[in-house]
Amino acid sequence: MSTASVLEKARALQNQARHIAEAQKDAAQQERVVRRIDEVRSALEKARGQLRTAVLLRERTGLSVNLASLAAAYERFENKSRGGLPADRVFAEAQKALDACAKEFASTIRDAWAEWARTCVSGVSSVRFAALAPPDRREAENSLRTLRVLAERKTVDGTTIRAFCADHANVLRLLEHAPSEVPTELAQLIERIDGGGLTLCDLSDDDIALLRTYDQDVWISVTRKAD
Repeated sequence: MSTASVLEKARALQNQARHIAEAQKDAAQQERVVRRIDEVRSALEKARGQLRTAVLLRERTGLSVNLASLAAAYERFENKSRGGLPADRVFAEAQKALDACAKEFASTIRDAWAEWARTCVSGVSSVRFAALAPPDRREAENSLRTLRVLAERKTVDGTTIRAFCADHANVLRLLEHAPSEVPTELAQLIERIDGGGLTLCDLSDDDIALLRTYDQDVWISVTRKAD
């Protein structure tokens, strides 16, 4: 084999090695970009989840959340991505910015939610439950308990908002035709009756008149003891 043939084979081998190295480099670069994109996409989905919650919060309560930081994070990433594939630093900055947006939105939503929901709960007069029929009274009490729990949720999402609004509407519906004010004496009397064990001799004429005044007598059953 001539010297020229050996050199040609050496050059061919060198070129092949260069192509392999470049292909490996391209594959590594592609893997890096895909991994970074997945990380940014995951952070973006968290931020978008909070965005959807903020939109629902505004629809159901009228409360608005400042979402400007998300648009700013997008613009920074877009500006730094022009002219080719972004460097790792750009992806990392974008992920960090999106994570910060998600935390900011969650905190702002939680604070706005707590104030609004607590106001709704305090606006429900549980004393008026005494004037409801027993089944409605139990339903109203259960709904109010749920409202109190949801109002103190540390993590507020769409499920929390929808459940609270549904229970709040239910309580208002139940109280729609109830007296605006219920005497403490009536509430205490109904509590005594619900405790069980009372007989007619335990009820005064004034007690019975009070029940009839607020249409509660129709929910009281009278039976005669066998002994």
